[in-house]
This record gives sequence, C-alpha cells and structure tokens, in this order.
Amino acid sequence: MLDTIIPCLQGVSKNLLPTLPLLSQEDVSTIWEHVSEFVERQLSIHKGVQIPGLGIFTFMRQKLDVGNKCILFERPIFIMAEKLLQLHGLKQNRVYTPGDIPVVPLNFVMISLEGSLNRDTVEGCVKETLLFLSRSISIKQNVEFTFKGIGVLVIKDGGVKMRFLKDFLCKVDGSGALAKALANAWHCGLSVV
Repeated sequence: MLDTIIPCLQGVSKNLLPTLPLLSQEDVSTIWEHVSEFVERQLSIHKGVQIPGLGIFTFMRQKLDVGNKCILFERPIFIMAEKLLQLHGLKQNRVYTPGDIPVVPLNFVMISLEGSLNRDTVEGCVKETLLFLSRSISIKQNVEFTFKGIGVLVIKDGGVKMRFLKDFLCKVDGSGALAKALANAWHCGLSVV
C-alpha cells in the first residue's frame, strides 16, 4: 500500500494532508521501516506498542495441543483500534490479552532520530498515511499494509488479519516454546500463519 500513496495524492487538499505531499515515496517508506523497527524492538523486550489511529501490537497466551502434550506460549498479535473497526464496519477476531504486558505509545522522537526527518514530519507522515489507509478502506479497497520484518496487515472483504512472518514470530519468542509449537504444528500437519 505504501508504494501507492504519493501518486494518489494528486489534487488532495494541502489542508487535509499537509505533510505527505512534501515527502518522496522513499521518505514515506523509510519512516514506516523505522516504525516497524520500533515495534519489533519493543516486542522483543516484551512490550506492546500502540500506533494511534491504527491499533496495538501486543501478545496473547496460547495453548497448542500437539499429540499427547500441550505447549503454552505467548504469540504477538495486532488488535485494530475499535474506532477504526466501527467506522468501517470491519470484523476482527476477538482476542484476550494478559493484562500484565506493558503497552507503550509509538515514539515519534525515537523514530525521527533513526533518520534525517524531524519529529513533526514523522508524526505527520504516520497520521496522514493512516488517513489514506482509512480512505482506502472506506472505498472498499483491499489493503495490504506491510510492516517490514514483522508481517502484513490485511484488510479484505470487511475482515482484518495480521499475518506475521514466521521468522519474526520466532525472534520475539524468548522461551523457544513458539518455535517448538510451530515446528510441531508443521510436523502434525496443522496450519500456522
């Protein structure tokens, strides 16, 4: 989706989107790569991240029955913002998360320090990209929003799914239980996304 933002901004009011028209496609992609890196770093130290206007990356606890034993592990999940779900009539499976996982807000200062753009530009880019995402959803477009190194947020036919990369899932699993569960699920013929 990020590769279509700049070309689609032709004729959009600068009052509505003051930041994105000033950025190159490469700038937008770089900012979102830094957002993804921030999310990945926080999840790797077992903290969730709230992206304002989009949702929360956090963890859920899950049991996987494999043969005669049960493996308990924590798996990263994405929970879309309730307001966005309601605004567009989207459906996402309800997930119960443990209350002991801290959630931090997306830190625009840290992200701006990763690159050459200032904090206000980074925040403007993120917020305006999410407005573009919302517009795409409202006109019933299928959306695939890539978080580099993490996975793809898919919004299709009124449903929301986050498809995490297997490597990412194994990377944020400190216990090793998730890697074992994924391997056992594969050997037992179970489907794990």
